[in-house]
This record gives sequence, structure tokens and C-alpha cells, in this order.
Amino acid sequence: MDHVATIVADTHATKPEALGIIALTLDAAVQGAQTAHAFVALPHGGRVEVDIPKFGEAPPLAIDVYDPRGAAEARAAAQSLLDLLAASTGWPLHHLHD
Repeated sequence: MDHVATIVADTHATKPEALGIIALTLDAAVQGAQTAHAFVALPHGGRVEVDIPKFGEAPPLAIDVYDPRGAAEARAAAQSLLDLLAASTGWPLHHLHD
């Protein structure tokens, strides 16, 4: 079972745009690009997925960081990604949710 921690980003971006920025930030590739199940793989076996608001809803984006090793590892990976995105994107990022 994968554990997840979520970063909330108040930004207007499409799912492909957000995944592209995350991939660039992590020096990784988007897996399954152009599909509904696209993600960015993490080196420890986890992955990052992006959920966008549904039609007519305002942001935020939900950036889900999955980790098969455990909840603490998912939270640590999400915190690391949050720190990197905050430094490189200027996105307004909010606390993590488990």
C-alpha cells in the first residue's frame, strides 16, 4: 500500500504544466505523459501525481506524493518537494496534508 502526503498549491496550471514543472524541478521525466495517469517517478520508488480542480472550481492544485515505504517517508518526500517548488516556482504553497 502506498502512503500519501499532499501539497496544496494555489496556482492556475494545467495538469501537464504542473507535472512538467515538477519533473524539471526534480530533474526527472513525466511518466505516462498525455494520459490520465501521468506522474513523476521518485528515486525511492514513489511518485508524484497532480489533481486539478474540477470544472468550474477554483484552484488549488493537489500535489500528491506517494511512497510505498511509509507515511513518514511520504511526508518527508513531500516536504522536500515543497521546499524545492517554493524556491523555484513562486507558487503559493500550503502545508502538507496526510
